[in-house]
Amino acid sequence: MDGLDRITPQLPRPRVAVEEYHDDYQRAAAGTRGRLGARITELKLAADRVLRTPVIGPRGQFMTVHEAKHRAEMLTEQIDTDELRGSLRHYRVSRSAKALTLFGLVVVDFPVMLWLASSVFNVDWTNPLGLPLVISFVISVLATGGAATALYHLGHNQRENKDDRRRLTWRTLSRGSKLSMLAAVVLVGLIAAVMFVRVYTEGELSGLDSLAFLLAVLVAFVMLISAALVFWTAFRDGSLEQDDLRCYSAMIMRCESLRREYEVRVGELTAQLQRLEGEYPFRATVDT
Repeated sequence: MDGLDRITPQLPRPRVAVEEYHDDYQRAAAGTRGRLGARITELKLAADRVLRTPVIGPRGQFMTVHEAKHRAEMLTEQIDTDELRGSLRHYRVSRSAKALTLFGLVVVDFPVMLWLASSVFNVDWTNPLGLPLVISFVISVLATGGAATALYHLGHNQRENKDDRRRLTWRTLSRGSKLSMLAAVVLVGLIAAVMFVRVYTEGELSGLDSLAFLLAVLVAFVMLISAALVFWTAFRDGSLEQDDLRCYSAMIMRCESLRREYEVRVGELTAQLQRLEGEYPFRATVDT
């Protein structure tokens, strides 16, 4: 056996990398490096999964965030194309116009409606506190709010029939859309008619019939304009494509914000890991 050992060449032994720890601090640093690396990997996977998160679309459809981004890009391209060729149907109503509409409801419609209701329920303004005033106030709020809400939704639903000049063409409307328009016209006309009759009836008591008639026409016209303004503000405010794009954008912004949080955290942990490796570098020796 000794002779064989002398004539048999010695095979090289496996080279094994062994981490060399000089003290407990390096051992703790190595464990911290492992935990940081695992956390970084976990956060990167979470950031990648954000685009695959299931969400609900504007019409109740299920999709991923990636699909929502694709649809938002398509809608943006469609809206930009329409506006480049001169279409106005996607334009939004300015905040000042919306504020003017709300101002008309609060300052014009509600006080006139309260005066009308108080006349019907015989509110004594020398001593107004009591049940008749409460009933008049509640009815005024319900009538003003209900009429405004109905006109707003009727106008909002008609946006699908809006042409590139932000107008309605009667002959192109469906039967349901025509009925909706008739309902809006009847509601606006009814509001104006009620105000005309009430003001004219009250004015006749003064004996100035001509002045009462003109005043009744003025009040009815103001109420007509105020009610029509609610309808047309809702009708001219954007388009269905704008609504869908706004819904998609809100979903995408929430998910992108979450994704950025993951990425920022990954950057912070990566900086910690690099700083730790600079202070306690990983060193390996080769055992021969």
